[in-house]
Amino acid sequence: MVAASVLFGIYGPRMQQRGVRVAGTPLADLIKAVSRSAASYSPPRAERGENRDDGATEADGFAKAGASGSVRTAIKDMVEVLGPGVEPPSLLALELALVGSAIERNLAGAGGVRLVYESDRSGDRVFVFEVRDAMQFTHFDTLGRYLPLLSGTRIEEELELGPTRLGLVILGFDDRVTVIIAIDVETAVEVADTIRPVLRPEESSVESTGSELS
Repeated sequence: MVAASVLFGIYGPRMQQRGVRVAGTPLADLIKAVSRSAASYSPPRAERGENRDDGATEADGFAKAGASGSVRTAIKDMVEVLGPGVEPPSLLALELALVGSAIERNLAGAGGVRLVYESDRSGDRVFVFEVRDAMQFTHFDTLGRYLPLLSGTRIEEELELGPTRLGLVILGFDDRVTVIIAIDVETAVEVADTIRPVLRPEESSVESTGSELS
């Protein structure tokens, strides 16, 4: 996750070079904030086996009455920040277990929740950030228009730093933005596809895999 810090020097300067001033928070600022949060994460000392979400699931991924400690905490955090009706995504189909969550009070000026998933098989971690009010974040689309982050928007990015590659996917929803940071872009895309399946072309004109962060 050290590679995440390099995002700051790539997207920030490119935005400044545009010389465009519009209302809203640049999406690059949000990426900087979540990257810092991911880089600062350290696993809790307590045994994760007591808090993992594996084994406490129903068909939809979570058993409400018997959910694990990490799931219960994540739900509580998300309700506090995002309101009722939003729950942490289940990524057990990808062999990723929810191992922790934390409320982030200031992600580029917005409140959010950091969800941490981990693979027993590989030990890799995936960070999923759920952040309030997607429309406050702005970005350039593929046509060069400066827009708020609309519901249905999907942005995929890849950053290479020596042997390390960071995967990043951003999903816009009506009430929030979801940011996924993974060890590589393939993993980030798989997680994004689980959270929100890719729409067919005739169903959406907003989905994009292009670089739209600057």
